[in-house]
Amino acid sequence: MEPKYYRWVICGAGMIALFCTGGLLITGFNVYTPYLISEGGLSDAEVSLVLLVRNLFSLLSMFLVVPMIRKLDIRLNITIAVLSGAAAFAVFSAAQHVLLFCLGMALAGFAYGTGGMVSVSVVIKRWFDDHDGLALGICAAGTGLSAVIGAPVITAMVESRSMRYSMGVEAGFLAAVAVLLFAMIRNYPSREKQEAVCRERQQKTAVHGRYEAFDLSPAAKYALFLGVLLCGMSYTVSPFLTVLFREKGFDAVTVGWLSAFMGLVLCVGKCIYGAAADWLGQFRAGNVFHGCYVLGVLMCAVCIPGSKVMAYTAMTLLGIGFPMLSVGISQLAAATARKEEYYADAVRKLQMTYMLGTVVFSTVPGVLADCVGSYVPSYYILTAVALGAAALQQGVLRKNGTLSKGEN
Repeated sequence: MEPKYYRWVICGAGMIALFCTGGLLITGFNVYTPYLISEGGLSDAEVSLVLLVRNLFSLLSMFLVVPMIRKLDIRLNITIAVLSGAAAFAVFSAAQHVLLFCLGMALAGFAYGTGGMVSVSVVIKRWFDDHDGLALGICAAGTGLSAVIGAPVITAMVESRSMRYSMGVEAGFLAAVAVLLFAMIRNYPSREKQEAVCRERQQKTAVHGRYEAFDLSPAAKYALFLGVLLCGMSYTVSPFLTVLFREKGFDAVTVGWLSAFMGLVLCVGKCIYGAAADWLGQFRAGNVFHGCYVLGVLMCAVCIPGSKVMAYTAMTLLGIGFPMLSVGISQLAAATARKEEYYADAVRKLQMTYMLGTVVFSTVPGVLADCVGSYVPSYYILTAVALGAAALQQGVLRKNGTLSKGEN
């Protein structure tokens, strides 16, 4: 198949990869949060601890992802990552102690760090000379699709059988997907592209001393990294949504459908954001999507117990805004990287900063809930954090001249 057509197969493979690594292991895993307490025997603080382990290993594995891409290349790299995810669910299904849950989370973090947005962003950049924002948005929609499909299916399996049974099924599913991805992914669209990438690598390694991946002033770079750090902190909204809405009086089935609905909006939102970033530029698109995210977090905090209208409104706003925490990071790298050959390094550095933010704040909601008996105060704090992240990132893009097409 010609590269201009096969690149959409690559896009589909990227979507499937993120469905597993960023979806079932991250977004989709949120369905299990209340069951880790009720069936797994963990406290709120211990749930925060195991999530911290996942975030920490996601961060640590991002030190490895670029060297792994260069050594193993994309296809084998993503295959190994998804197999690690299968191993994580196998451990979860047998776990009887918090330490085993931590081991599973370490494998899950490795899977996301090495087979998540960094790897998918690099392979999309190789195959797409245009419409790369749309392609990356379609790929990232896989994380939302995991909530659309996974949330009701997982809830049904847990309610009818058990949490460990559901996790065992997911282990087998991810192992089968790893084989499929190995068959689908091609590392380069052509020999010429492969040779061009190899030349870029040689030029970078020939440069002695430090090199700067970002085309920003020192002050703007620090502001960008702080904004991405706060963005990572604000992601802590996601893992505790199911517990928050159970606290607000919704039953397990309703919470499962809320998660599925948010996943559906997230799928659409990521595709729309990718197209909007291509058409309007990251700055204007970011104003809208960041704004929706901040309002969504606030709506979660103020949601009246039992009010489905407010709950679904919150899920709609979050689903539209969540692309800023995935596709938005890669788009920031594309907008601020010095040259295209530094794109992979820029994505990795921003993703590492993002994951550091998740590590910094991941234990706070659970510990705070143990102290005050509610997750609501955490969501007020996270509203302010999300607002700060938006202001810093948008300020850097504004100063850097990253506006709409032809607007500069």
